[in-house]
Amino acid sequence: MTNNRVIRWGTALLFGSLLSGSVWAESIQKLGFINTERVWRESRQAQSIEKTLEREFSSRRQALEKIEREGLALEKRVAAEKDAVRRSSLLAKLDAMSREYRIKQAELDEDYNLRRNEEFAALQQNANRVIIDLAKKDGYDLILQDVVFINGKFDITDEVIREMNR
Repeated sequence: MTNNRVIRWGTALLFGSLLSGSVWAESIQKLGFINTERVWRESRQAQSIEKTLEREFSSRRQALEKIEREGLALEKRVAAEKDAVRRSSLLAKLDAMSREYRIKQAELDEDYNLRRNEEFAALQQNANRVIIDLAKKDGYDLILQDVVFINGKFDITDEVIREMNR
């Protein structure tokens, strides 16, 4: 008898949730979708952020490239060296250079990602403001971001990018 009661309650709950879901869906009159990746790639603010970060970190990247070139040249010297003592000394130098490169690369990656996240957080705040303004102005009931699939007719990404670029 308890199993029947559980099944009846489960059926009632399922039916109720389906009914409330359809009522909720019917209340949505206007739906929009934003492709966040496109906003982060195509807006002027995003492009400006990328250029700023490139300028800010270019000297450190160049220093890493120099270490890499020196390391490759040293590898060639090691390969060509016949004297065991000299070769051992060059290998120790190469090992130290390799460690220095890895440390500086890790520091650069961490600093770059921190700065990029800071800048893109500001971009996201700006995008959210634009999306909310657009939703109010154009009467959207629901605007979604980052969905698995949605019909292209709901995509308002171009409008958001256009507003952000004003």
